[in-house]
Amino acid sequence: MAEFLIYDQDNWMDVPSKQRLDLTGHENVERKILAESGLTIAQRTKKLALHEMKYTARYHRGDIVEARRDGGSRGKSEEASFIFLQVLDISLEDAKQYAVPDEDLSDPTGRPVIIKMSKYYVNLTGLILDKHKNVSLTSTEFNSRLKVKK
Repeated sequence: MAEFLIYDQDNWMDVPSKQRLDLTGHENVERKILAESGLTIAQRTKKLALHEMKYTARYHRGDIVEARRDGGSRGKSEEASFIFLQVLDISLEDAKQYAVPDEDLSDPTGRPVIIKMSKYYVNLTGLILDKHKNVSLTSTEFNSRLKVKK
């Protein structure tokens, strides 16, 4: 049996900023880059492009972040941010194909960036979780909820 780590919170870039409640986190960072003094147009353009790339690659609720052996250790922060989805009749080797990034990204200068976009997500509507945010599905139920990001 395999366990998936499924992202289960709103990304900080999509919620109101703590400094400016009228802006999302993404918009506030963009505002700060535009207001930063001493940057050339090229430097500002690169910073904005990198920030936009990070925004595009952010996790969304339901994204499959990791496939791992069922029953492994968990951190306290994981329980706050993730759902633990066990798929009863799928091996870890088979599960790993759903936890691969869609593509490697590089920044505007061509250097690789550690950010990875999730390729697959799970429709979380109607899932009933226990108090530790665990849920078990059969492979048929899992496949009916599995979606490819566009």
